[in-house]
Amino acid sequence: MAICSIVALPAAEFTTYIGNATDHYVGGVVVDAAGNTFIAGGRVYAEGAFPYSDKRFEAFIKKLDSTGKTVLFTILNGGGSDAASTLAVDAAGNIYIAGGTSSSNLPLRNPLQATPGPGFLAKYSPDASQLIFSTYFPAPISALAVDGSGNVYVCGTTSSPTFPVTAGLPASSLVVIPPLVVISGAFLTKISAAGDHILYSTVIAGQTPDCYRVGCSVRAANTTGDAIGLDAAGNAYFAGTTDSSDLPTTPGAFVQKGTGAFVGKVNAAGTALSYLTLIGAGNYDYYISVPATRASALAVDDAGNAYLTGATADPKFPATAGAYQTTYAGSVSATPFGLPPTDAFVAKINSTGSGLAWATFIGGKLTDTAKSIALDPSGNVFIAGITASPEFPNQQGWMMSGGDFVLGLTPAGSSLLYSAQYPTGTVSQSVAVDPTGTLHVAGPTGLVSTVTQRGSPLMRVFGIANAAFGPVLGRVAPFEVVSIYGPHIGPAKPASFAPDGSGYVPRSLAGVQVLFDGGAVPLLYVSDSQINAVVPRGFISDSVRVQITSNGVTSPDFVASVISADPQIFQNPDGTAAAVNQDGSINSPDNPAAVGSVVAIWATGAGVLDQSPLDGRIAPSAYFFGCCEVAGLGSTIIYEGAAPGMVAGVVQINVQLGRNGTIQISVGSKLSGPVRINFKP
Repeated sequence: MAICSIVALPAAEFTTYIGNATDHYVGGVVVDAAGNTFIAGGRVYAEGAFPYSDKRFEAFIKKLDSTGKTVLFTILNGGGSDAASTLAVDAAGNIYIAGGTSSSNLPLRNPLQATPGPGFLAKYSPDASQLIFSTYFPAPISALAVDGSGNVYVCGTTSSPTFPVTAGLPASSLVVIPPLVVISGAFLTKISAAGDHILYSTVIAGQTPDCYRVGCSVRAANTTGDAIGLDAAGNAYFAGTTDSSDLPTTPGAFVQKGTGAFVGKVNAAGTALSYLTLIGAGNYDYYISVPATRASALAVDDAGNAYLTGATADPKFPATAGAYQTTYAGSVSATPFGLPPTDAFVAKINSTGSGLAWATFIGGKLTDTAKSIALDPSGNVFIAGITASPEFPNQQGWMMSGGDFVLGLTPAGSSLLYSAQYPTGTVSQSVAVDPTGTLHVAGPTGLVSTVTQRGSPLMRVFGIANAAFGPVLGRVAPFEVVSIYGPHIGPAKPASFAPDGSGYVPRSLAGVQVLFDGGAVPLLYVSDSQINAVVPRGFISDSVRVQITSNGVTSPDFVASVISADPQIFQNPDGTAAAVNQDGSINSPDNPAAVGSVVAIWATGAGVLDQSPLDGRIAPSAYFFGCCEVAGLGSTIIYEGAAPGMVAGVVQINVQLGRNGTIQISVGSKLSGPVRINFKP
């Protein structure tokens, strides 16, 4: 992707929530040379009523300036469901988005394809006031790039036997014999700057599933196109994953036989495949064949070296001597129920595809997966993804552990430049680097941040989650108990509250206050990276300014969206409900509840309830209020109200169990996640 020529100075770090009361899902993030952040994805604009909640999305673009302020917003909506999975910005500042659509009435301008199809591509003017072109496309688009002339390169996955292919490039056969035999392939297509015709196009697919069990010959062979990149000479690169044993790799390729992650290169003229190589050869064969190494993202430098990242469970993945991590850290045994835990990986492939400059594992004993990759001006390599490994590198982290990570490798891949764990859902979806070396990161559900590579991170709110369960977002509901995450927002030594003689919860704890529109709120727990608090009862607007003061230092504003309710049930680490059986014993796998018995569970996020006498206090006794409905086969609510001995905002629900142990609660149209209660029929 080409970027503007303006030179930016390093900006202060920020975190913002780009969503509101509706769900926003981030497809990707890119930056320009001025330090502006561009985000594209899909946001919900319609959904069915509970319990059938079919959501429809509209594609969106947002641009944030270097301080995190929204300076551009537009949507693309064709009446069905449209979501952008990728975006790019060209040298003139024009904005391109692409993805998938089910709409039959997408706004079209100078279309390459006017017939509704599963993919779309659109180009906007720099201020998004003009739709320069928009078109349907014969397959959903996973990734795109733009060259200096404004030509657009897209890749993705297709199973259409009629997908366009141009002379000189491979045209792998795609077969569709429903329901079992469907051969899918990875496509790479170059489209003119006007968006009205194809300059070249290719489809790459294997034909034979890499499987040795009876019946494998009539199973689908899948090759996906997941990532794209360009070099300075105009060569195009694409990457993906195949489960076939006969991907048509090129002579002299690094790995010519096997399954898993691959990288291909098409010459600048679009007349030939320069190389196609696998990165590893391993797979696991249990009922079906599953590649041990999967690609997720690709970056390319000006010299034509390709940098691939993803996840691998292959102990024979070709990590190179001197790389940061040369051995696989997980277990090597597969089961009929899944692959072994994966490590993330990064591999630098030379410009001819004949070998690796370097390759490294990155991970611990549990599952680690990289989802995005970017290069900075010095050649350092940054990846973002998810981790379950407590020992995952965390040199610059401000949390003891977290479900997301950002990690930087030096140009030789031999050592870490940066590594940090973050709260789950805050940084894993996409990473980009601006000319100053500042990282621009996004979570999958709307949190966007900038992070400097060195120094202590800026004190700020990094996201807010329902304390019972749920993703880290930027939304709150009245009377909700929330967990607020951020670097250095509280004391190094954690502190928990004690109520005063009248049962009130303190609004200042260990030198910390949390302010909602300037008013201090009840605090339950404070630490360096997490604060648990109770959201105030009422708001005038649909948003609220959240600030934290800690020992005289005040964080920047974090603007949270206010929603009516966000009901969630408190859970144990294994995902079961924190529940008490009818006899007062703790519900557990070894101590299940009987069908027909009454079980007590606890929730928060039920919204404004008749709790005025309890506001900011510990509930001294039962206090009934109607708030919730229960979804569960034959389950019935016996009591719903204040939870004696707990802070107002925690709701106790006594449920008579029906015919299964899975429970959900709803407040109006808001539905909690499903939670299992241990029960015996």
